[in-house]
Amino acid sequence: MESTLRRVLLLSIFTFAFLIYLIFRNISLGELIQILNPLWFLLLFLNMGIVILLNGVKFKEIVQSLKSDISYIDSLKIVLSSVFASNITPYYSGGLVTQVYLLKKIKSDFNSSTLVSISYTILSVIVSLIFAVMFFILPHPFIKGIRGTFLLSILALAFLLSSLALFLMANPDKTKRLINFIVRKMKLKVNETQIVLEVDAFSEGLRFMLKSPLTLLKLVSISFISQLLYEMIGLTSLKAIGVNFNFYEAFITQIASNFIATIGITPGGMFIVEGSYLLLFIPIAHHLAPLQTFLFRMFSYYIPSIIGAIIFYRTLGTFYGEFLYK
Repeated sequence: MESTLRRVLLLSIFTFAFLIYLIFRNISLGELIQILNPLWFLLLFLNMGIVILLNGVKFKEIVQSLKSDISYIDSLKIVLSSVFASNITPYYSGGLVTQVYLLKKIKSDFNSSTLVSISYTILSVIVSLIFAVMFFILPHPFIKGIRGTFLLSILALAFLLSSLALFLMANPDKTKRLINFIVRKMKLKVNETQIVLEVDAFSEGLRFMLKSPLTLLKLVSISFISQLLYEMIGLTSLKAIGVNFNFYEAFITQIASNFIATIGITPGGMFIVEGSYLLLFIPIAHHLAPLQTFLFRMFSYYIPSIIGAIIFYRTLGTFYGEFLYK
């Protein structure tokens, strides 16, 4: 953990410094102070806070749907800790593991920790599919040229990958045969047994989600609102620095940039997210795009990660304290 944190810290300092350089390359400190809107900054904090609180509600609801219970405070601890773990690992891989570990520690008599975390992940896939479909159905006449084609291509890719993920989860036998074929064909050195177990786990998670349509609707609704507010962090950042923009165009750009962020190979998508976000928003925010990118990452990545790190280590400290006492 310590070596991972050191690498993440170095990368974040480099990314942070690069954004600061770009910001003050375009505007002076005096101009920066003049354009900032305190009311929209307050809304940024509120926006971020509601997203975190809703994710805590979602986690608690998943546990309850498995005929168990967990306090809302413990749900928040697990969610925030998993945010921290996700943001310091490539492909956000640490989040699911952390959720499973902490849930087992907090509820030692609960045998479905993996199912809860997988269901939490599946909800994100479903919501990604909904957003992609929604923006294909809605009209988009203002998106023209290469940029418009690129944005729509990203949405198409999000739809394709989300659909493929759900299909593979719904057909575990076909998925296993496909994996075995790829492993043999490409002569990959992987733990096939572990991959098969994970396929079964995700398949079980999807079956559980589909078992109760009412529960599924409730969980998807919470996830959709949470994701919608998360997307709004970028647009609120634009308002906080006084940028006028076409809401629909900015929203599609936000959706596309966040999808790119999910496939970042660096811890938390660091530098990759900033770079893609900056390039996509330059036509909207112009010379203020670096500042908006900085604000978006502060409220969607850095601040939640810092809060999550504090919660994570305090929670681990509690476990170790109880162990030493016993």
